[in-house]
Amino acid sequence: MRLLLAGLAISALIAQAMCALTSKTLDIRTKNSKNWVRSRAKNSYYVVLAARGGSATGHAFVVWGIEEGVHHRTTIRAFGLYPESDSANCSVLTRNVPGNLLDELKTHSFQAITMELIVRVDKRDFERSWRVARQWDCQHEFSLLRRDCVEFVRAVGISLGLEMPARGMFHAMPQSYIRAVLDSVSEAGATEW
Repeated sequence: MRLLLAGLAISALIAQAMCALTSKTLDIRTKNSKNWVRSRAKNSYYVVLAARGGSATGHAFVVWGIEEGVHHRTTIRAFGLYPESDSANCSVLTRNVPGNLLDELKTHSFQAITMELIVRVDKRDFERSWRVARQWDCQHEFSLLRRDCVEFVRAVGISLGLEMPARGMFHAMPQSYIRAVLDSVSEAGATEW
């Protein structure tokens, strides 16, 4: 257990060193969908796998965005998995505790994004990823390294058909894991910012 905690602490320090915003965009829409999106009357859908710093561990979460083609409005929702109370923080090292998805627009994580993979998706992929998020919320459970913010992001990424990296010692923490996601994205299919 001490070795695991030491590895996690090193991983957190490495992640904190990477403070500047790093962003890649990946388009996984189908060919038919891409043709439809060119029409001004259609909506564009995005799912963003994101991380922010600001603490020893950072935090990972998901942003869902819709750009309306007709009215040119954007709708955003962002959620991340947290333990239900601060008093549970020590307990998460050894057992499951109550947990919930929290609105990242209210927790201000959305404004502090340090790394993100912006994934352009079809409406079906968008809705499927949202259903996965709702399932996680319904379970009201949080467990470090098994059912935490990183695993929530992994589940959403997998629902999109992305090859999500395994969670290892050097990218167990939220920021280092999202860095691994960005590094795993094919250069041919991604645009780096």
